[in-house]
Amino acid sequence: MNQVLIFLFKSVRYPLFLLFIIIGLSACTEKISLAGDDLGQAYFPVKVGNYWIYEVSETKVLNNQYDSITYQVKELIDTVFRNQANELTYRVIKSRRANSSQSWGNDTLYTINPNALNIQVTRDNKRSIALVFPVAEGKEWNVNAFNIAEEHEYFYQDVNQPLTFQGQSYDRTLKVIQGQPNEVVLDDRFEVYAYNVGLIYKKFQFYEYTPSQITGEVDKTKIATGTKRTFTLREFYSSE
Repeated sequence: MNQVLIFLFKSVRYPLFLLFIIIGLSACTEKISLAGDDLGQAYFPVKVGNYWIYEVSETKVLNNQYDSITYQVKELIDTVFRNQANELTYRVIKSRRANSSQSWGNDTLYTINPNALNIQVTRDNKRSIALVFPVAEGKEWNVNAFNIAEEHEYFYQDVNQPLTFQGQSYDRTLKVIQGQPNEVVLDDRFEVYAYNVGLIYKKFQFYEYTPSQITGEVDKTKIATGTKRTFTLREFYSSE
């Protein structure tokens, strides 16, 4: 209840919250069931046994020197429980390996809290809002509504659009824009979700440019520091 109230004050700026609150408070089984309208929750399917395997490419830059690696990540929903706030909570085991010939090594754990308003993800004790419902073109929300970080807006783009990606055709997808470039930094961060699949692509690119020693202006050909990381879905398994 408290989480929902905080969300209303700090997050999405759209009406009809009362209806969603009533529906959200009535959800008490593992799988949240919403009669009537499709709010878009299938863009983030949560079920014990579901897993996703991603090909990851990572490049770190320091003083215009680039260092790149590739590896694989597996995210497995292994259990569901009620937390101390009586919220439905899914635990995810994130594993990593260098390539498909290697064994998986457990990397980290994180949790997912789905409700009728949003999907909340907690990593390293920091809770953020991954998606909000109902999905709608241009809809904005404060990803940091449940933590102490400064307000930062995500928004939807290309909602419910078909997409062919990596040779796979998806009938419905959406994009979550998480950052936008400006004159000081290259902030190119976004995620792409497919209906009934979940995250199929993620890009995190954040570069800080080096100021020119002559003019003091930013030189976009030189990177002082930064990271580029992409996640591309290789395999999805649904337990249903």
